[in-house]
Amino acid sequence: MSEPIPTVDDPAATGTTEPAVESTVGSTPITRMIALIITLAPAVMIGIGGWIHRWTDEDAFINFRIVDQVMAGHGPVFNAGERIETYTSTLWLAVLVAGRTLFGWAMGLEWISVLLGLAAAVAAFVIAARASRALHRPGEIVVPIGLIVVAGIPVMWDFATSGLEMSLVWLWIACCWLALTRLVTTSEPTARARRWSLIALGLGPLVRPELGLMVIVFLIAWFLLATPRRVVHDLAIAFAIPVAYQIFRMGFFASLVPSTALAKDSSGLHVGQGWRYFSDLVSTYWLWIPLVMILIIVVVRGVEFPDRRRIIVSGALLAAAGVSAGYMIATGGDYMHGRLLLPAVFAVALPASVGIDPARWRHHAARRLAPVAIAFVWVIVVIAGVRYPAPEQTFGLTDIADWRLVLHKQMFHTPDKGITIAPQEIHRNYADGWRGFMRVLDKQPRPGKDPQRLVVVLGSIGVPARVMGPDVYIVDIGGLAEPLAARTEPIPNRPAGHRKQVDDQWYDARFGVGGTDARTVAARQALQCQPIKGLLDSVTEPLTPGRFFSNIWHAPQYTVLTIPKNPIAAAKKFCPKK
Repeated sequence: MSEPIPTVDDPAATGTTEPAVESTVGSTPITRMIALIITLAPAVMIGIGGWIHRWTDEDAFINFRIVDQVMAGHGPVFNAGERIETYTSTLWLAVLVAGRTLFGWAMGLEWISVLLGLAAAVAAFVIAARASRALHRPGEIVVPIGLIVVAGIPVMWDFATSGLEMSLVWLWIACCWLALTRLVTTSEPTARARRWSLIALGLGPLVRPELGLMVIVFLIAWFLLATPRRVVHDLAIAFAIPVAYQIFRMGFFASLVPSTALAKDSSGLHVGQGWRYFSDLVSTYWLWIPLVMILIIVVVRGVEFPDRRRIIVSGALLAAAGVSAGYMIATGGDYMHGRLLLPAVFAVALPASVGIDPARWRHHAARRLAPVAIAFVWVIVVIAGVRYPAPEQTFGLTDIADWRLVLHKQMFHTPDKGITIAPQEIHRNYADGWRGFMRVLDKQPRPGKDPQRLVVVLGSIGVPARVMGPDVYIVDIGGLAEPLAARTEPIPNRPAGHRKQVDDQWYDARFGVGGTDARTVAARQALQCQPIKGLLDSVTEPLTPGRFFSNIWHAPQYTVLTIPKNPIAAAKKFCPKK
C-alpha cells in the first residue's frame, strides 16, 4: 500500500505547527451568529448599494441587440448577414440569452440584466467572504476587511448592475479564490472538486479576454499547491472550453480576438492615459489608505502564520490584481470612471481578512482590531460623502467620466431624437419601406447597393441601434461592429475606447452607389483587392464548412491586418498594380 499524501493537517506538509483550518466558527450560537453577520456584511452592502445605483449603460444595449439577433435566429452577430464579434464577454452574453429565454415573457432585457448582474455581485461577495475563512484558525471570527472596504466604494455599486459583465467578473474571481483556498485545507482534492475547480479557473477569457492574465497566475498557484501534480491533465481540463470557443471564434468570425479588442487597440501602449485612469480612481476615493492597510494585513498574517499554502494563495490574488491593473495602465484604461480597474480592486481585497478569537479579543486590540477600526472609519467617510464629480454639461465629455451620471442614472433609454432623425422614426420608416444608405447626417436614405437593405451609419451603436431594430443594418464608425475601422491605426490623443475611425468614403464605396471623388474611387478599388476583399468575404459569405475552415486558416492574418484610414493610401498599399 502506498504512503498517504500529507495534507495541511500534517505539520510536515506546511512547515508550521498551526492546526488545520475547519469550517466551523466559534463555540456558541451567539458567536456563530456574529460570524455569519460579519461574513454576509459585504454582500449586503454591495446588494443595497447596487440596487440604489441600478442603471443600464449605453454599451449594454450593444449586447441587447446581439441577444435580439440570437433570438431571431441570426446567431451572435450585431448585423444579420455579417459575422462580427461585437461582444466582449462571451459568458455574459450567454447569461443574457438564458435570461431572455427564461424571463423574457415577464420583463425586458434592462430588468433581466440588472437583476442577474446584482445577483452575480452578491454571490461573488458571499463566496469570497466564505472562502477567506480558510486562511484562519478554527474558532476565530473572520472579518473580511478587504471585501468590506471595496463594497463601500460607490463605483463598485455602479457596476454591480449597468447591464455589463463586471459583476460576472467578480463572481469568476471569487470562484477562483474559493478553488485556491480549498487547497489550504487539503492538497489533494477529490476528482470531482479538481475537475470543477479547473473548469472555473479556465473560464476567465470567456468572461473577459484580458482575464487570461489572471488565469496564468491562478494556474501557477494551483500547480504549486495541488497534489498529485498532473500538469497536462489539469491544463487540458482548464482550457477545454476556452479552446473550443477559440476554434469557433476563428471559424465563425475569422479573428483571434473580439472586434472590440481590435477597435479599442487593446494591444497598444498608452501608458500616459492609463496612469491618468489609475490616478483618477485612486485619488477620488483615497484608495491608497485601504491599499496600504491590505498589504499590512497580508504581511502580518504571513509573519504570524508562516504557512506556505496560505502565503501562496494570498500572493496569487495580489499578483493577479497587480497584473490586471498593470495591463489596464499599459493599454490606456477606459473612458468609464474606474470600470476596468475594478477586477484588480476586487482581487486585491480578497486576502485581506482578520481573524479574531472571541475568547482573546482584548489580546487582539492593537494588532487586529486596529485595522478593522481604520477600515470602518474609511468606509463610513467614503459612503457618507465621497462621490465622483458630475460631468460638465458641454457638448464634449472629458476622457474619463461617470457614465451613470452622464446617462442620468437611467435604466431605460428611449432617445426622442438623433443628430438629424430619431431612431424610432427610422424604425417606423423601415417598416414602411425605407431602403438605401444613410450617412451620419442624412435625413433620408440615398440609393444603396442592396435594394433590400437599409444601412445607417452611426457614431453611437448602443441605444439607437437597438431602437432601430435588428433588421436595420448599422455601420459603426468606431469599429466595434465594423471590420474596416477595427483594423486601422489608432488616432493620436483619442480617448480610451474610441481610438479608431476610417474615412467616410469607405462606407460610401461599400454601401452606396455613385461617388466620383478620388477617395471614394480609391475605396471602391481597395475593397476589391486582397486581403480586404478576403476579410469582408470571410464575414459576409454563407458559413459553409469550407468557409469555416478557411476562416480558421486566415484568422491570424486578418487579426493583424492594418488598413489605412485614407482609402487612397489603402489602394496604393493593397492594389499596387491597378
